[in-house]
Amino acid sequence: ASDRNHSAYLCGVEHYKATNFYLAAQSFSEALEYWLEDSQAWFALGNCYDEMGSPRKAEQCFRAALEHSPPKKLPDVYYNLGNSLYDQNQFAAAIDFYRMIPDGHQAYVDAQKNLSRAGELNEKRKAEQTDAVDHSHGLS
Repeated sequence: ASDRNHSAYLCGVEHYKATNFYLAAQSFSEALEYWLEDSQAWFALGNCYDEMGSPRKAEQCFRAALEHSPPKKLPDVYYNLGNSLYDQNQFAAAIDFYRMIPDGHQAYVDAQKNLSRAGELNEKRKAEQTDAVDHSHGLS
């Protein structure tokens, strides 16, 4: 099973590099059939779903990757999971993950930019919700 997992994973990497995200996702899914705890395959599958515009599926994969990733890989997962949540307009949750990325990590600067933008959008949403409630109660 280990050899089959590795072979399917490598095939997925080749498809991903060729920007064939559908075939890459199939290969990474196959790798997971042989070893469900493969954090790299979960992470890669999440990246495929992200590229294909399916942030909800990407989120599920990144959450699975969180369960199986070694500590040194967690900031990468936090960043991608934050992005998937951001893409679903779940700004507060995205902020939580962006904040978990340590200063000095390769994704830190981008995470800080995304955190700032997510904060702005979250505040805008809160203001719009407050306005909507005020208008529904005749408080304009």
